[in-house]
Amino acid sequence: MFPTLLLALAAPPPDAAPAGVYAAEEVPGSPKMAASGMVWWKDRLVIADRGGKRLVTFTPPDTFETLREVPVPVGLAVDPDGNLVLTEKEPPRVVRIKPDGKTDVVADKNTGAPHFVTVHKSGRVFWSGFPDGGTRSAVPGGEVEVHKPRIGHTYGVGLSPKHDFLYVASKLPNADGRAVWRFPLAADGKAGDGEVFFKVKDLKPDVPKLPAAKDGGETLLGWVGRLQGLAVDRLGHVYIAGAESHTSGEAVAVISPDGKKVAAMVLGVPRNVSGLAFGGKDGRTLYVTGAGEYRLHQVKLPAAGAGW
Repeated sequence: MFPTLLLALAAPPPDAAPAGVYAAEEVPGSPKMAASGMVWWKDRLVIADRGGKRLVTFTPPDTFETLREVPVPVGLAVDPDGNLVLTEKEPPRVVRIKPDGKTDVVADKNTGAPHFVTVHKSGRVFWSGFPDGGTRSAVPGGEVEVHKPRIGHTYGVGLSPKHDFLYVASKLPNADGRAVWRFPLAADGKAGDGEVFFKVKDLKPDVPKLPAAKDGGETLLGWVGRLQGLAVDRLGHVYIAGAESHTSGEAVAVISPDGKKVAAMVLGVPRNVSGLAFGGKDGRTLYVTGAGEYRLHQVKLPAAGAGW
């Protein structure tokens, strides 16, 4: 009985759906960075610092170090074998960095303009392309596939908890076109044709304790700007945020798993959000990077990220 009781006490609480308003805050000791993608790897957060031309590691609570120098790092993910996967802008390519530091190339031809990246449990690597690279994927050592439809201005990408859908954020200048798309995925990672999962203009942040919109707007458009960052939690909620066009205020919006409702909002984030990623010991800390010169931000949430 006693060992069982200890295990019960040590077990983390079950995931709960995010609801209401959360407040993000700056991470102690964070330098200002013009950052992009992030991923939790080997008990620390790895950040693509484009401005500093390097990969930066953050080990909680306040230690920042340079992992390696990279000309223009953009997106980061981890594959099923524990390798770090990185997209680079100059030259445009997708690479794997092994735990021992050795690097091999996933794709360096027909890559479009690789931005954010995620890896299916099958090992297939997906990445977005800005401004018009569309959504692409490749099995390491295989040919690059361009997925249909070829969406413009794609940025943040993420996978559903069961890896049966790929989510892709589009930050088109036309407000009517800003949306998250969803591609169905087979067990081997092959993608079917994508479709609009939700449009930003169709969602209203009817969230208790949310301050009134500065511009009086009723939709999410003025809160999340032009979509960039995207993340998914273990319950299937989709987290979105972006840069520019912030007329109502700045926030990370948490969208219900069916794509029909704003479940929660995270305030106190950089004005121009670039990347979102879950991390921490229990996977329930959402980290937020800024596209300009911003410090890393964080917020504790009731659900862990997908994959934890």
